[in-house]
Amino acid sequence: MMRQLLLTFLLLLVPQTFGFVATQSSSKHVASAYTKRAPALALSGDATLIDQLTDPLLLQHMATGGALAFAGDVIAQSLLSKEEEKSIPPKDWDVIRTNAFVVFGALYTGGAQHFIFNYLNNSFDEPLARLGMAQFFFIPFCYYPTFLFMTPALRAGWEHGFGSEEAKTRQNQLFSEVASKIPPTLLRNWCFWLPVQFVQFNYIPAELNVTFTAAFGVIWNAILSWSTAGTAEKEA
Repeated sequence: MMRQLLLTFLLLLVPQTFGFVATQSSSKHVASAYTKRAPALALSGDATLIDQLTDPLLLQHMATGGALAFAGDVIAQSLLSKEEEKSIPPKDWDVIRTNAFVVFGALYTGGAQHFIFNYLNNSFDEPLARLGMAQFFFIPFCYYPTFLFMTPALRAGWEHGFGSEEAKTRQNQLFSEVASKIPPTLLRNWCFWLPVQFVQFNYIPAELNVTFTAAFGVIWNAILSWSTAGTAEKEA
């Protein structure tokens, strides 16, 4: 039942997501409005906190990030599946793991990066400066710490019940497994994302930055899912 619901969600969401983006990207007014927004959350003035958190473009970015994280993890699990008959999704699909990636994709890839890219585009004129800040500050000090704490907590809570002793034990196990893989994954991150974001900050319109990275994130999420797969999952 959960598998059918998630597949239905993806099939319904993705066409609407990219249809919305195509409409928005054709509008110079939207591009101008996006690039002129304040570089950080504003608590006063024209753009209030509530206004920014309910911005349709932010909500669209979150939907895009979640949908493409879903696709990336399902692809990764399909490639890693031990089932003889390969399928998408695989017969041994770990739905809980995919759910954790979807939440992370929606909140960070779509949500947080909406504000991060806005800040970079408003604060740095040089594309290489934006690239450097994105890859050598936000990735190691924001992206990976968020991933490291969020995904093990969500997976353990959904598997055993939030707050239970079993969940705490499972969370510590997942945390240790994922943390041990962060250094090599960070190197893979730079190999993959430095050229991608070089193109992004030089040639992609600001209002499409999140969508551009989320699209390439399908490939990256498959790499991330594969490279941080725990030993407990492989033994299961």
